[in-house]
Amino acid sequence: MSQTEVQVPTQPADAAPTARPSPGRAAGPRLHALDALRVVAALAVLAFHFTGVDAASKANWGVNPKELFPWLFPVTSYGSYGVQLFFLISGFVICLSAWDRTPGQFVRARFLRLFPAYWFSAVVAFAVWRALPDGSRTGPSISESLTNLTMLQVPLGAQHLVGAYWTLWAELTFYLLFLLVIWKGLDYRRVSVFCWLWLLTSVLIQQKGNQVPVLGIFAQPLNTALFVGGIAMYLIYRFGPDLKLWGLLAASWLVMQSDLVEHADGLRHDRGMDRQPYVALALVTVFYVLVLAVALHRLDRIRWTGFATLGALVYPLYLLHEELGWALIRNLYGPLGAWPALLLTTAVIVLAAWLLHRLVERPSQRWLRARLEQEAQRAAQRDRAEGTAA
Repeated sequence: MSQTEVQVPTQPADAAPTARPSPGRAAGPRLHALDALRVVAALAVLAFHFTGVDAASKANWGVNPKELFPWLFPVTSYGSYGVQLFFLISGFVICLSAWDRTPGQFVRARFLRLFPAYWFSAVVAFAVWRALPDGSRTGPSISESLTNLTMLQVPLGAQHLVGAYWTLWAELTFYLLFLLVIWKGLDYRRVSVFCWLWLLTSVLIQQKGNQVPVLGIFAQPLNTALFVGGIAMYLIYRFGPDLKLWGLLAASWLVMQSDLVEHADGLRHDRGMDRQPYVALALVTVFYVLVLAVALHRLDRIRWTGFATLGALVYPLYLLHEELGWALIRNLYGPLGAWPALLLTTAVIVLAAWLLHRLVERPSQRWLRARLEQEAQRAAQRDRAEGTAA
């Protein structure tokens, strides 16, 4: 996620509610509570993949994790819902980070945030597939592996190098749609109307006999409601709560609960995970409440700067943990046993995420940012020269 800072704009008198910083609080603080929530979401997903999945984990542990972690499995089997927390936070933070940026600035920021670490993790995943295969699945082909570098493997029908990469396509479609709003200029009304239209589209495409399947790519059930919920809570954070925003947030939750209980979670039960849909709904509802607490400034007292440091490791951790972690588990479980293998694997993954952030992500972002800014300056100079000539 992007730097969580807010700048308060000046709006014309006839604009919708004006932004208002909290009393006694400087404009532009880092929201450490959101960093803390991102860390919780990442650790939940990691715990789910390592100890909370029946089928996939059995191929790596050699035994069902229910037997290895009998008291832990019922908890971590719900860890996949950390993804829903990620999507709520993403709706909040992407709206926040894009507010006073041009479309070009937004695209550059998202590119720098997503791709350098992603490319490196894809190379690592490819190496793991080749060097430490799990023996139960056929790895992606060379062509599919190269396709993964585009982050477009879903529409191109290629196998993911890492299963967790599916969420990146959901994020990417969100950015592409939101870019259209940025192009027109972000304000209270435009963003609100966008949210209502996007949420309604995600509902309509679920009708039987839908003749426009492409809409399902950009208005994904469940995911759309979560992104919209995050955006609504950002608008509450920026402009203060009002009846229209409460209505938007309520609509987001109502659509989410329908998608979660009636549709999405049924697939999980088919996979034998033994999860109760209303427990999952309660958990995601807690996520709504926590992000709403941030929006209402109830968590402003959380100011430990360590959360910012840990938050910076979340994306590298998410990218690396699955295939690399399973490869470590397959090789450590036999000689060490279940708990030592789990703890050592987690420690190695956290260290790998830190190394990726410090040695790859930050240097490559600095290098690419400098080059992109130089090219933007040259393009501006070229445009001025052409305008003068004309």
